[in-house]
Amino acid sequence: MNIHINTDHGTVSPYRIFLLLAIAAGTAVIIRQCVKRGIALRKSLLLAAMIPPMCISCAAAFAFVTSRGSIIGFASIGAAAGVYVAALLISLIWQSPGERTILLQNCTFALPLMYGIAKIGCFTAGCCHGIAYDGLLCVRYTGKRIGDICVFPVQLLEAAVFITIFIAGMVFLKKHDIHSVEKVTILSAAAKFTLEYLRKSHSHRALSIEQAVCLLATIVCLINMKKSQKRQAAAAQSVPQ
Repeated sequence: MNIHINTDHGTVSPYRIFLLLAIAAGTAVIIRQCVKRGIALRKSLLLAAMIPPMCISCAAAFAFVTSRGSIIGFASIGAAAGVYVAALLISLIWQSPGERTILLQNCTFALPLMYGIAKIGCFTAGCCHGIAYDGLLCVRYTGKRIGDICVFPVQLLEAAVFITIFIAGMVFLKKHDIHSVEKVTILSAAAKFTLEYLRKSHSHRALSIEQAVCLLATIVCLINMKKSQKRQAAAAQSVPQ
């Protein structure tokens, strides 16, 4: 049994629809978390207005630069960077360094949801498709743009994994886990790093730029968690018995 998708879509591309849905859903989560954590509504709304253009422009720029001008499209790492850039700009505009951490944390919680929804769009368009595969639930793409191929449904797997990570992040947040940001980042980085090996574009590379970024993010988070644990241990020892 396979899944057949004709990529010769009409005037309305499902990819664009899911891309807009991803940005809208992620922005809604960020606004909700900002309001819940004491960020003024006007700042949250300004952030919501800045995320779409920054997300799209950074995603396009990252794809163009890393491909040395050979790819005109969107890269997920660039899109994530755009969300963080928007948050940093808000903290600079309002001169609120104390809120910067909260804004960046809220972006981290929303990114897995944005990525998961966007990957459904990639699935419908055939971009970022998986390695050649003709087994159970393989995807057969047809159409003038992509040809006739059978591949692994890596985009659907990514969507399921990252939406699950988003739900886990919300659970961490609800339980007031002090390492919730680091855990979401590490889970996302590990998932992205691993699933890259199931993508066709990764076939002839040992390590992609995206995987290198994931490794760096994981290392930074592990260091932060270790430092936090040491501070907690020191604070516990300083408390008089």
